[in-house]
Amino acid sequence: MTVIEGAASHLTDLLTEGKLDVALLARPEPFDHGLKADPVYRERFGLAFATGHPFEMRNTLQLTDVRGEAYLERIHCEYGDHIDGLCRDIGLEIRSSFRSEREDWILAMIAAGMGVCFIAEYSASHPGVCHRPVADPEIIREVSLVSVADRLPSPVVSAFAKAVKEHDWQTAQ
Repeated sequence: MTVIEGAASHLTDLLTEGKLDVALLARPEPFDHGLKADPVYRERFGLAFATGHPFEMRNTLQLTDVRGEAYLERIHCEYGDHIDGLCRDIGLEIRSSFRSEREDWILAMIAAGMGVCFIAEYSASHPGVCHRPVADPEIIREVSLVSVADRLPSPVVSAFAKAVKEHDWQTAQ
């Protein structure tokens, strides 16, 4: 088995081209009709920030709370355009102070107090990083095991899919 990381659009391309057997993906729009998506878990998007930030005293945040904060952008975030659109709808433009494909770099910068980032709650697991969900509007992502609809899985893919579906994602964080 080979595990790769990549943007959702790239991974779905690899699936349809037969270069990838299965992918663990989330995206705000439906998957192409030739793909089969089996939901695995759901999680909330929110703002990640450094321990000690004033946001830590709140239970939930609003999209507008990002205003005035240095923003750290995760390049290829599958929900980036969706969140940008929600912000534009309320007249809020997010300007990034730093951009990276590396989520671990973004999390390290957040922990160092260099800015905030919209991120899914289970991805915000890093020492010194806190997360509060966005409540209005609530942003939920559904992570699915995605494969080509008419392709029979190999025994290895079936075993992987079984392990993914049986894993307790909520307590693993």
